[in-house]
Amino acid sequence: MPGAEPFELAGADAGVLLLHGFSGSCSEIRGLGRALGDAGYGVVAPVLAGHGTSPADLERVTAADFFASADAAYREVRKRYARVYVVGLSMGGALALHLAARNPLEGLVTISTPVFMSPMVALSVPFAMRFMPQRSVISNYAAWRGEVVGYRTTPISALSVFLDVIGAVKEDLPRVRAPLLVLHSTGDKTVPVANAAYIASRVGSEHTAKRVYRGGRHLLTLPPHLDTVQMDVVRFLHSREAPYVTGPTARSRGGAA
Repeated sequence: MPGAEPFELAGADAGVLLLHGFSGSCSEIRGLGRALGDAGYGVVAPVLAGHGTSPADLERVTAADFFASADAAYREVRKRYARVYVVGLSMGGALALHLAARNPLEGLVTISTPVFMSPMVALSVPFAMRFMPQRSVISNYAAWRGEVVGYRTTPISALSVFLDVIGAVKEDLPRVRAPLLVLHSTGDKTVPVANAAYIASRVGSEHTAKRVYRGGRHLLTLPPHLDTVQMDVVRFLHSREAPYVTGPTARSRGGAA
């Protein structure tokens, strides 16, 4: 799909793996990626399994495929950079937590990330899987409005896999040890804002921070929220980079500006 392509921005010592959300694409994180590149970080934004092509491709994707996509991308970033951060939007944030539970990270940021959904979603998807597993449902209203490139409809079977992914990540939270920043908004109508406090309180990280924006929306990586979000993300990354880089060259090396 034009606009859904993966992208990379070269950096020096510190690299950021940037993960898009379920039924979305790299178009929804491109602006944040540019801001991270401008701040001196290398950026790698892959396309997750089953995305960027056709909703029909999601019918063949399993939870293991999503985890494998994230694992493979992490290995590539780790080869290139001395220090690795992961920033994920929505399900991309859940995959970031999955990576942090299994790999050394210098830090991670979750944005509008679920480890559980509303009771209506959690109950209706298994019901639909039982009686009409081949059906598709309307999804990604930002794609309908033309704000991002993504799937306007999603197979119910893929929604079931999505619930499997976040359920597995929820169980992994105590294994997460990396410094963590959790970002969410009270206006998120897709992922319950209660996820933010749940994630921040259940991880095993010694250093956690949480910010919940008043109002807002699910896709905080789009204007008008992008400016605030990218400022918070860059500030967090700079704070983690500060022990490694100092002086006038810090900006070019992914450190404190």
